[in-house]
Amino acid sequence: MRPHLFPRRGAGLALLLILLGLSGACVTSDATTGQPIPRGNPKYPFAKAEKAAEELTTGMTRARVLLLLGSPAEMSETGDVWIYLPERYGILIPAKALRLEFKANELVKHDFQAIVLGARL
Repeated sequence: MRPHLFPRRGAGLALLLILLGLSGACVTSDATTGQPIPRGNPKYPFAKAEKAAEELTTGMTRARVLLLLGSPAEMSETGDVWIYLPERYGILIPAKALRLEFKANELVKHDFQAIVLGARL
């Protein structure tokens, strides 16, 4: 009889899920300050942008949004879609991102969306 690495079925899957969960909770931190390093190149931490998003209104200009939220973590090639991301990745721990859409230099849509692996926001 061959020895098994995992004594029960599903134990390997459970271990994999635990490891993925732990890696999802990990955040890259600045070694000097201990502060989380934002993804992309945002001006403010996500929590500050998330709070400031309460003041967003349809029709705001890009310049006004930049003053309010700072630069986004990601932007579409055309510059019409801006994404603000949290410092941590959402693998097994729920996370959300702020997505803004512009048309003719005006904000037309903004909402929070769940981060789903492999999906474009």
